Amino acid sequence: MVGSLSDYAMVPALGWSPSSQRPYGGLPVTLRVRQVEQPRGGFLPLAVFDRFDLSDPVALRPRENRSPQAVGSAVDYMTRFVTSGRLLPAFSSCLEGARAAGGQAEAMRLLERVDGLSDGSIRAVCDLVVFDQAARAGRSFMPVSRVTADVDTCWNIRRMVQRSCRFLDAYGPAVWFGPSFDGGYTRLVSYGDGDLLTRDTLWDFKTSRRVPTRDNTLQLLCYWLLGLHSTHAVYRRVRRLGFYNPRLDVVWLLPVSDIPGDVVREVCVRVLGYEDRWRFLDV
Repeated sequence: MVGSLSDYAMVPALGWSPSSQRPYGGLPVTLRVRQVEQPRGGFLPLAVFDRFDLSDPVALRPRENRSPQAVGSAVDYMTRFVTSGRLLPAFSSCLEGARAAGGQAEAMRLLERVDGLSDGSIRAVCDLVVFDQAARAGRSFMPVSRVTADVDTCWNIRRMVQRSCRFLDAYGPAVWFGPSFDGGYTRLVSYGDGDLLTRDTLWDFKTSRRVPTRDNTLQLLCYWLLGLHSTHAVYRRVRRLGFYNPRLDVVWLLPVSDIPGDVVREVCVRVLGYEDRWRFLDV
């Protein structure tokens, strides 16, 4: 049963983290990794990950009329909603962004239209995620897109959500959507949150038509190290880093024990700015 709007007060207790930006003076992880000059192939080449093709026999349609970012966010948040059945926790980041951007009333009107995987519900989500994007970019209020998601875009988003649910059946269940790293941020990296934490794996979701890049693998490594430095003991149970791309329907996995110590040290000090704090990590 879909939660009522009064459930919003319960969000912090349900294992979701709103994507609040923490003004500690540094950058979000996504921007910090773009500044860093990596060695050839990257600190953590995708080639060291094991690849698993889930191979949905039903192909996606070739074109979409909403931005890749909007489609990716829609798949992410709708997966949270469909797997939990709870509306407000799943879209808490969008509502927080709407409040910050001055669009709360419009966001709530859109949220009332979200009821599952119908085309109308998906179109509302495609507009709703604009508020999350605006807040992450530090912008003031942005009106929702005037481009309505077409039938092919809705079909693809629906299929990718269904693939993501099947993925979670195999690799889940989800322990924490949108995991944060409170207490782990530094003067160089002041905010950012992950996509998904299962019992022993920290995951990044991608809906790109391409495989993860070296910036993506570094970002995931940074998330894990931020988690280990954070106040959340749950990160001590992480044994693998993983990517799942529902567009490609492919999983990539890497045991953290396979990450070289010198890479951990360099990323902790040079990328994240921990200086000597990395010495206390038991990895």
